[in-house]
Amino acid sequence: MKLTAITLLLLFAYTGFSQTISMTGIGDIKIGMKQADLEKITGTKIKLKNLAQKDGYRDTINFTLKEIAYQVAIEKTYMEEDKYEITVAEVRTSNAKIKTKSGIAIGDDKIKIITTYTDYTIHIMPEYEDDTYTKKSKTKSMVTVYSDETGNTITFYLTNNKVTSISVSYSEGC
Repeated sequence: MKLTAITLLLLFAYTGFSQTISMTGIGDIKIGMKQADLEKITGTKIKLKNLAQKDGYRDTINFTLKEIAYQVAIEKTYMEEDKYEITVAEVRTSNAKIKTKSGIAIGDDKIKIITTYTDYTIHIMPEYEDDTYTKKSKTKSMVTVYSDETGNTITFYLTNNKVTSISVSYSEGC
């Protein structure tokens, strides 16, 4: 049985292979996306816990879209005094079906990240085993790649030097 180009495109789109990770976001979820747009894409109303409070700053929601599990942090983006919008600040996934535009995916190693992003500012940091940030992990670390154009970052979370999840977020500078 022969598959036409259109059939192949539809198959890839349905299975999530068209999803990519870039400095702007992961798949259809973009950094800076407004709450209403996120609700349209997910088809659900977002329940705000922390952000519903006057001093609340950030909420994290989990959902699956096009067979990809996402963890999304949303926060208040102030437009002017006493006016703000709820927007996507970070999106994270650990799904091996998608990869960065440069080809990095879940399971790749730290060296591949470093050699792929040689033209970017890169920070390599250990994760910590405790909430006081005094005991560095011997197995978990992060590699953060900073964009000059968007002000965003891609962070690769590693265990034993292998990528276990990837996030894209807004960065106020390095």
